[in-house]
Amino acid sequence: MAATTSFTPYWRAVGAPAGPNSWVFFVVAQINGRHRPIAVVSSVGDTEPEESIQGYPLTACCRRIVTIFADPSNHAAIRAELALAAGYHAREGDRERSLEPVELLEFNRFRTTTRNRRRPWDRTRVHEFPFIAACLLQGVGFDAQLGRTPPVRPEPLATVYRDTSIEWGMVVVDITELDVVRYGIVGFNVSKAKFVPSREVERRPVGVGAMGPGVFEPGELRVMDDVRPRRPMSAAEYMAKFNYEASAYGNAGELLARIPLVDEAAMSLVWPPSSEDDIHPPLSADTHRTFEEDQVITRLVRATTSDLEDFDMSIFDEVRAIPNFQDLLRHSLIEHSDWLGSAPLAGQLIRLAFANHEHLSLEQLEGLSAESMSAVLEVSEMEKITSISLCIDSIRSTPAQLVDVLSRADTLREIYLLQSPTRENDAPSVQFFEELAARPQILSRANVMLAGAYSAALRQAFWLPTVSNSANAAQLAPLEVFPVQQILVRHQLNPSGNIKFDHDYVYLGDGLLKPEHFATGFLLYLSTLMPSDDDIFNSKAQLFSFSSGPASLAADPLSSARVSPILAENFALPIWLPHSSANYWPRMRDLVPGGWTVIVSQEMYRNSESYYIRYAFIRPRHQRIMIDRLPRESPGQEELEVVGLKEFLSATAPEVDPVVIDRRLHEVAEKLASGRPYWRPLPPDVEPLSVLNQAEAAGILLDFLQDAKALNKRLREAMKESPEGEFSSLTVS
Repeated sequence: MAATTSFTPYWRAVGAPAGPNSWVFFVVAQINGRHRPIAVVSSVGDTEPEESIQGYPLTACCRRIVTIFADPSNHAAIRAELALAAGYHAREGDRERSLEPVELLEFNRFRTTTRNRRRPWDRTRVHEFPFIAACLLQGVGFDAQLGRTPPVRPEPLATVYRDTSIEWGMVVVDITELDVVRYGIVGFNVSKAKFVPSREVERRPVGVGAMGPGVFEPGELRVMDDVRPRRPMSAAEYMAKFNYEASAYGNAGELLARIPLVDEAAMSLVWPPSSEDDIHPPLSADTHRTFEEDQVITRLVRATTSDLEDFDMSIFDEVRAIPNFQDLLRHSLIEHSDWLGSAPLAGQLIRLAFANHEHLSLEQLEGLSAESMSAVLEVSEMEKITSISLCIDSIRSTPAQLVDVLSRADTLREIYLLQSPTRENDAPSVQFFEELAARPQILSRANVMLAGAYSAALRQAFWLPTVSNSANAAQLAPLEVFPVQQILVRHQLNPSGNIKFDHDYVYLGDGLLKPEHFATGFLLYLSTLMPSDDDIFNSKAQLFSFSSGPASLAADPLSSARVSPILAENFALPIWLPHSSANYWPRMRDLVPGGWTVIVSQEMYRNSESYYIRYAFIRPRHQRIMIDRLPRESPGQEELEVVGLKEFLSATAPEVDPVVIDRRLHEVAEKLASGRPYWRPLPPDVEPLSVLNQAEAAGILLDFLQDAKALNKRLREAMKESPEGEFSSLTVS
């Protein structure tokens, strides 16, 4: 009798294998010896693959994220938040901050409906590191090349990825070295499968349907890779593993080929080996300092604070020869900042720690005052300082007192006002901006980053108080610095007959956009603008073009992305409500002589699926144009100034090279003319991008003024229905 061979039960695929349907994105950095999560964003896939970030769209997300974090214009703010992260993760004793792992919701791509996949936005959680989180959110949520806007949602820092998930894949971006940002993709094959317990069952034939073997065979979704190596994939490896087709228009894979991959250590905390493992190990020692040298510096700092009446800074002369003396001194000041009670003493020690530096990184120092900051900044030896970062939650002085000191520091060109990762609200950011707005010369001279501006948008909340149209001021942000009030966008809905337009209202007063940065975002917005009836694209996320546009008009829009505050008022309002088919946009503001409004008209070419854009920058010449007092006829040439982008920049930013403006306008026009990647090309005799004349712009403005009344009515009704919800911060005249 023949010997029988043993049989090992297994799962047999009865459907075509596929890659992850939803993705979680982690930004990590090495802090206290381990790679800690700094920001987490999810993108839940739809039941239809084309509406999920599978294949090329995922690689485009990776490329955009890397572009944002690699842009030097974002590095100072990122480094300041990473410095706060070091303190956030450090605890007394040998254990770090304890965070309970947060599991991602599991879905079944064949059973879970689109409605059940959508989770409400968390409007209460205050994000620990809002600038970095805003960078990640926009990297995932907006493709600057193809204009796609995948669904995005911030997640808690304790979120973890499990390789047993039938829904989720993971992308990890390591920003430990901002000059060498790294990324990696993790995902495994998922398929319908049936359990095969015996050889008899194994011999049964697999059902064959019209679409191939096993398509209609019942089965359970399972991860089919029995061995799941803890190794990241590149974009090319990901595309090959799941047999995705390359994009005919996008080049993200080609650009990512030059970006290094993360190592396994970068994934260890966000991808724990099992749910039982402790993802928060003991803190590692700081290998950049020696105990003996650190003690020497600390004793000297202590010596200077023991006799405030007669301290002598010359006691540091002998130790200045230590190669990393300034690093050690800065660390000692951070650990013992409670000793710095004397303004003169604090000023001298900080000046010593940052001598010959251009950036003052003070966000980790606690208890600083306006007096100590004055002692640092208002001396000739610190004239090299051009930027400063502070944690305003730990400043002992009032916002007015600190802003007064900053206003006298003429060399400052970058000011970063951060808040504690453990704060309860963003109110200090608003208070500081109110003081800055009263001194517009500071905002004009320097770029100011306020953590609350980013944090509020991540909660889909307003961050600046709204100013009613009845008030004298048009907005809190001074128009002489941030001159564009709003954009009025209309989309043509039908190609012929009684032409109708949809109306969008984009408020810019909380985006803090100076003229050139507005222009870079505006051109990116025009080049990716989609018709309003395209459900695949989120018209609010398309506004990320303004808050992550190129750093300058001379920069490549696909390889440069300077992050500024998300347009919070637009982002906070829902596109629509379940019981209403109407869209909800911020209310239209009165037009004032000191501010500009931009009109954008996206129009169809005859009966074809081709679009061209006409636009204009407008402003009243003399009198305010009021929403609640409609003019009887369109404003005339003597009442309304109408110009193009070049003329606008000539008036507001004359330092911008007109040749560069022309080049960028030509590039946008070429892209619009091609129709790629979604529309048909325009005929050669149709101008793809042009400026409205005065009569055309005035007529469209009158149309918007009339439509704005209906918008305000919708907003008032929504405020009554949801007084504590999305509309609670609105002011509608």
